[in-house]
Amino acid sequence: MKKLSLLLTALCLQVLGVHAQQQVFTIDGYVDENITDSCYNIYLADEYFEIQGDVPVANVPVVNKRFTYSIPLKNMTAGRVRCIFPGNKLCSAWIDLFFVPGETVKLTVHNGYYSLDNSDSYREKINREVDAVRKATKWTSPHLPKVKGKVWHDAYSQSRASLAVKDVMFNENETVLRLVSNFHLSNMNVSGDSYLTDSEGNTYQFKRALFGNVNDNNSQDVRIFGGYYAYEPLPKGTKVFTFHEGRNGNAVAVVAAKQKDIPTQSPKSGKGDFRLNIHVTEGINDSGYLIDLYNHGGKIKDRIGSVSVKEKETSFATHLDGIYLADVTATFPDGSVCTHCMRFPFVPGETAELKVMNGSFYLSGTGFYRQWIKADELVENAQKYHKQSEIDSLIRNYLKEHCTEEGCVLYYVKNNVLPIETIRQIVPSSILNGRFKQIIELYLLWR
Repeated sequence: MKKLSLLLTALCLQVLGVHAQQQVFTIDGYVDENITDSCYNIYLADEYFEIQGDVPVANVPVVNKRFTYSIPLKNMTAGRVRCIFPGNKLCSAWIDLFFVPGETVKLTVHNGYYSLDNSDSYREKINREVDAVRKATKWTSPHLPKVKGKVWHDAYSQSRASLAVKDVMFNENETVLRLVSNFHLSNMNVSGDSYLTDSEGNTYQFKRALFGNVNDNNSQDVRIFGGYYAYEPLPKGTKVFTFHEGRNGNAVAVVAAKQKDIPTQSPKSGKGDFRLNIHVTEGINDSGYLIDLYNHGGKIKDRIGSVSVKEKETSFATHLDGIYLADVTATFPDGSVCTHCMRFPFVPGETAELKVMNGSFYLSGTGFYRQWIKADELVENAQKYHKQSEIDSLIRNYLKEHCTEEGCVLYYVKNNVLPIETIRQIVPSSILNGRFKQIIELYLLWR
């Protein structure tokens, strides 16, 4: 049986802080009635989650439209399931998936595609172990190509989709993006129709893939460490650009060099304080929170704080020279980071109270945040307790009555409560074009 790199295994165990014991991973396979496949090859990664070579670790027959494969493993690895036709001919399609110790997945073979049913436990283990592998290896895989040119390491990438831009490499012939997966169970499908635009709106088309597949399902190694994809060269001196996913033109990510022009915790004369108090409800095991701040325009992100939870409480304070959007993201006792976050405005002179519950957050606090939560309560109650014919008028009338409250207006914009055209008709221009103008524009971009 092929083995993972011993170095990677040791590093992962060190980060995870556990002593690995073998547990069985099982594939419970089903074949559609109209599929005549008679057996499947099972492949296992050689190292660093990369499957190399054509030698399977097992050949599993199909009996009564069912096939099963089990293997004891100490650590998560990458695997592949691929049909083999009579005459030892391999099918042109296959599925790559994570083999997770102690888990069972249901794999169904359809006409031209596979579907994978899995548990919350399976998904959680993948998220945490991928985070651990990335941390242990410092995002390094021996299979990644060497690309010359100026590099933006850990570039800021505000992503709206399953892909984010980690590194950017500039040279005279092309601009190379290292695209990484935010959701490790997704296909990480990079489109050959994707393109870049600069701040002037000029377009730079896709050229080639250096590492990873285009218009196809990518391997687990690429999903973890990222793939390299080249585009027509951006002009020298580029400071920010947008990555578009394909023909539909959706802006997947706004990308910029990581800079240090974001407010820090150092005091600034004459500016108000901002404070965040967090209460963690019973049954939630959050050990701390990361505080990430976006600059005006949303093109750069920087971490301005990290706080630990003690007795279900924690707080964070900073000095701000303006209003900024921020992400509050939970960390867990094993060192992993939550895949979800709470994003809301940090407003000078205000105190935000954040209550963390199972799968949701409750935001309250001083003036601005009270306006926010009252709007939230009105919308939720209208949708829950009133007839459909009444809901629209209730929601519109509330905004008309509170159209000068910045917290209410921003809540409506952020949560797409009403079409932006309707909000513009109701809300005074002094509010829409006031101190929250840039944040309103960001919320509209990220929808």
